[in-house]
Amino acid sequence: MQSRKSLQDKAYEYLKAQIMDGAFEKGKIYSLAAITASLNMSRTPVRDALLSLSQENLVDVLPSRGFQLHEVTRREIIELYQLRCAIEGYCAAFLASCYAADSSRSEIAMLDKNLKLQEKAVYDHQSADEYYILDMEFHNIIISSTKNKHFYHIIKNNRVRSSDFSLVSLRKEGVIERTLKEHKAIYEALCTGDPVLSQEKMILHLDTPLQNNLSSKLLTD
Repeated sequence: MQSRKSLQDKAYEYLKAQIMDGAFEKGKIYSLAAITASLNMSRTPVRDALLSLSQENLVDVLPSRGFQLHEVTRREIIELYQLRCAIEGYCAAFLASCYAADSSRSEIAMLDKNLKLQEKAVYDHQSADEYYILDMEFHNIIISSTKNKHFYHIIKNNRVRSSDFSLVSLRKEGVIERTLKEHKAIYEALCTGDPVLSQEKMILHLDTPLQNNLSSKLLTD
């Protein structure tokens, strides 16, 4: 017989995967009973999983009613991008320092390949959703250069909460082209081996989606 903890983990992983895949609609209230039935579990592990997700600001638990997706506030968007600046700015500086010491760093070649795919995506007028995948890959390469698994998991959770807003930003006219230009500026800074310049270019780049998101009508106060 499975322990309560393992059932809670299973429920948590299932619900988080569903959230990431966009299976839940914003504004719709979901029944705890319906979720427990679909998972063939008792209420307790599912309820505990939802409480964990609520602590991550992914869902709002509604007493005696169920749960719904969390509506991201303006303050939360600012905090999410401050977090990205802190982590990704550091990662860019780290990679630049490593490249200065060893110009054969594989991450630079990976970024160059990714940028060529981004250029093709822009030239072929690919959708924001398709470009977003390349955008994430570009940032992941820089983050992974530190070999710090905690950075990756924090940014991954960050994206779950802000992916809608990232796509809203990319769908605005001219933003994909501007994003590509900013990515190239980060790449060029990394290739100079200058950690301060690389960090500055990363933070400047992250300000673009922040400002676009703050003007979004999807945000609550």
